Amino acid sequence: MKFEYKNTKNLDSEVILKLIQKNPLGLSFLEIAKKIRIQPKYNNSLTNILKKLSEEYKVEQRKNGTYIPIFYIKTIQTEIAITNKRLGFINFNDENNVSKAAIVFPFELRNILNGDTVEAMIFYYFNENKEIMYKAKIISLINHKRKIIVGHIKKDIKNKYSFEPLADKDKADFKILNDFQIPKDITTNQIIEAKILNPNDKSVAISFNKIISSTDDFEYPFKRIFSENEIDLNFSNDVLDEALKLPTYVSKDEISERIDLRNLLTVTIDGLDTKDFDDAISCYKLNNNNTKLFIHIADVSHYVKEESAIDLEALKRGTSIYLPDKVIPMLPFELSNGICSLNPNVDRCTITLELEIDQDGNNINAKVYNSVINSNYRLTYNQVNEYFENKIELPKDLKQLLNDSRDISKIIRKCKLEEGYVNFEIKEPKIIIKDNKVIDIKIREEGESENMIEDFMVRANETIASIMNNKKIPSIYRIHEKPSDEKLLELQQLINFANFKDVVVSFDGESLSFAKMVNKIKSKHLDEYMKSALLRTMQKAIYSSDNIGHFGLASKNYSHFTSPIRRYPDLLLHRLIKKYLFTDKSFNIEEYEKTKKDIEKIAILNSESEKIAMSVERDIVDIRKAEFFDNLKGKKFDATAISIEKFGIFFNIDEFQTSVLIRFEDLSDDEVIKVSNFEAKGNKYFFKVGNNYKIEISGIERDKGNINAKIC
Repeated sequence: MKFEYKNTKNLDSEVILKLIQKNPLGLSFLEIAKKIRIQPKYNNSLTNILKKLSEEYKVEQRKNGTYIPIFYIKTIQTEIAITNKRLGFINFNDENNVSKAAIVFPFELRNILNGDTVEAMIFYYFNENKEIMYKAKIISLINHKRKIIVGHIKKDIKNKYSFEPLADKDKADFKILNDFQIPKDITTNQIIEAKILNPNDKSVAISFNKIISSTDDFEYPFKRIFSENEIDLNFSNDVLDEALKLPTYVSKDEISERIDLRNLLTVTIDGLDTKDFDDAISCYKLNNNNTKLFIHIADVSHYVKEESAIDLEALKRGTSIYLPDKVIPMLPFELSNGICSLNPNVDRCTITLELEIDQDGNNINAKVYNSVINSNYRLTYNQVNEYFENKIELPKDLKQLLNDSRDISKIIRKCKLEEGYVNFEIKEPKIIIKDNKVIDIKIREEGESENMIEDFMVRANETIASIMNNKKIPSIYRIHEKPSDEKLLELQQLINFANFKDVVVSFDGESLSFAKMVNKIKSKHLDEYMKSALLRTMQKAIYSSDNIGHFGLASKNYSHFTSPIRRYPDLLLHRLIKKYLFTDKSFNIEEYEKTKKDIEKIAILNSESEKIAMSVERDIVDIRKAEFFDNLKGKKFDATAISIEKFGIFFNIDEFQTSVLIRFEDLSDDEVIKVSNFEAKGNKYFFKVGNNYKIEISGIERDKGNINAKIC
């Protein structure tokens, strides 16, 4: 669009736009006026042109008054991520399909919450260092992702109510639409739950729902997390009533319809605290030196029927949530600890995968069928590890089963390692709680038995996925994309910084290449900070109806089959096996696509459920860790710098596998700043990731799960 003025040919919007684009670091109004040589009387016209160019998103005026060019890339609909500083970030792929992030500034986020779906225009511009930067302009808010928000109600001198969210990232503008329902005696220390209503372009509309706690309640941080993530600790009466009507034993009729494996020596091997046993094994060697491995999985689908109250609730939950002091189960007790749990010395309905595996680790034969078992022993990982270490004696038949299992698991693991499976050897902390108080944090050490069962479950998941894929049956897969080039480049920079001179990151997208690189690092020194960096390089595994393989496990085909008591995708897979594999059903294209589409809907829901569950587990573990360190204020520890952020440095205390933060602002005797992703410097201090430092615990923020420290 052109603006023409009789008195000057230079008052043309295209001329002015090209001038600004030739000066990407910005021009002031005066500089523009001088360069196009207009008289002062035309300043108002120039102002109108610049205003119009801004409205057309071609230029932008900065705080210092200069005008910079911005260049349109594309318009997308996607979720927005918002930080605690109320900065928004929108991820997009550039023309080379490289992932980028565009910033959205707080003034544009008044009606927007973290995770909301927005329509946004993406632009690039140049910063003062002439680097390409990305920003987004939000066109519209499409929908709020969350349904619940938690915070305080405040009342001003005019008795008008306002809402203040607990989380800094949620501090948008709110409008309470049912303030008349707020109790008159509500206090500012009470925590309330509000429902998030339909989106609008001015504020976040909410309605008061209920008071859930108060800040002087010890349980309030947990109640807040459960509420804002819509986690139900209890089941509805409909679900409980349905569960109570389920059988408590396996009938003769049920046994007659299944392959009877009750006389086959069978064991479960789980953690000491495990109550829900959804997998069991049988194993023995054949005369041809091959091994028979039976993996029996609880047949939850036999009891939980599609569209039943239990099924709908299980789909909503998606997964069980494992907390330091309790489990929030996907299924009611009558199923999870009762008729579905493979408890010892009781008949149980199962789906069995029967494998014959040769000495090279190949599946010579694989059969899947409905079965009934009677587990002979409930073993713990510790017991089996002690047996493998010759510390305890066991019955002869059990010893033979474990020995045969041990031998074939070594062969299976060797195969996986040769394919490119990587064991990062992550140490998981276990929070020890007594009388609702954290008394210790211990590191879980993985033994041979844990690895053995993992090997069997991975083989089962791969085998079932391969069968479904080869027979072209619509199925649900557990997929894991290869790392992005951007993440691999960051990893190479860290490897170079760590002075691992002969370690080169491969960009070929092959699991085996990545594994060889990791093993080279292991041969030198695999510190916690390097483990953390390797994990950050990886994509997140998700569920999908499309099979693209699992990069981290080096699997061409992978599904979740082995845990239907605690994961809905496994339950869905069992149904698909029964409905299509056992019946050898054929599909026309229309039926195939419809089934695949239905599976994909559930896959998306379950990927999100898993993400929420992991967030809840992590947040509550962080709070419990903070409680433990509250009693250690003033205590000094050796800690490794693992991450440099703009605001400070995270350190890992290895003996507790706990992350603590030293903020730059708390280093009052120096001015420390982040100089790279791996270094922070001041006049006095110099921090490098991977180096060890002596730190002192200075305090905690329990409700946020933060542990703060200072340098010694």
